Amino acid sequence: MKKKTTTVNEYQIRVVAFIDILGFKNIINKSATNVEEFNRIWKALEELKKFFIRPKNNSQIKIERELDLDTQIIQVSDSLVISRLIHEQGGIYHLLYDCSLATHLLINNGFLCRGAIRSGKMYHNDSTIFGPAFIDAYESESSEKLPIIKFDEDLFKIVKEFPGPANRGYEDWEISFIKKNCKEIMTGIYYLDYFTDYDDRVGGGEGTASLHYVKLRDIIVEGLKVANNSSIYEKYRWAADQFNLTATNFGLEKI
Repeated sequence: MKKKTTTVNEYQIRVVAFIDILGFKNIINKSATNVEEFNRIWKALEELKKFFIRPKNNSQIKIERELDLDTQIIQVSDSLVISRLIHEQGGIYHLLYDCSLATHLLINNGFLCRGAIRSGKMYHNDSTIFGPAFIDAYESESSEKLPIIKFDEDLFKIVKEFPGPANRGYEDWEISFIKKNCKEIMTGIYYLDYFTDYDDRVGGGEGTASLHYVKLRDIIVEGLKVANNSSIYEKYRWAADQFNLTATNFGLEKI
C-alpha cells in the first residue's frame, strides 16, 4: 500500500530576511586551532537558536491560525532565515525588530552580521524552504559588501497596505516610527541602523547601551587590524566611520 502524501500546489507571498555572520569562513578556520574561538562560535549560535527557534504550543498555533499569522524561522550553521506572510498586520515592524535583536545578540558575542530582506513567492514551513524570494534574499546578502541588513523602500509600501491593527488610518506614522531606526544608504535602499537603535530595540535600561556599544567598538577595532588594502578592512572602516558619528552620544571614544 502506497503511503499517502500531501501536495502543496502554490507558493505564498512572504517577506523574508536572510542573515549571515560576517566573515564566518575565516572565523571557522581560526576555530580549528583555537578552542576559545570555537566556544565563542558555539555560544553565539546556541543563543540564536534558543532565542529564535522555539517550539509552538497548541495555544500559539490556534491563535496564529485564527489571525492568519505564520512566522517561520530556520537556522543553518551561521545563517538565520526569518519569514512572515506579507499580509500580516504590522508584520514588517516585527520582522525588522527580530532582525535587530539578532544583530545585537551577535554583537554581544563579538560578531557583525550581513543580511538582506526581500518579498515575493516562497514556501517556508519548518525546515523546508524554497522559492524565488528566498533565492533573491540569499543572492542579495551574498553580494553585499557592507556589514548591514539591507532592504529597499518597497517594504514601506507593504507597511502602508498592512499596518499594525491599531495603526489603520495612521500608516504614515508607523512608517516614520520604523524609519527612525533605519538609514538610507543610497536612493531607495535602507539598512537597520544598529549603531543607534539599541535603546529602542533592546532597551536594557540606563547605561546598558554604552556598555553594549563598547563591545561593538571592540569588534570594529579588532577588524581593522587586517591589511588596510583588503576588502575586509573596507567593511570595518565603513563600520568605524558610522560608529564615530554617534560615539559621543554614548560617552565613547571615536575609533
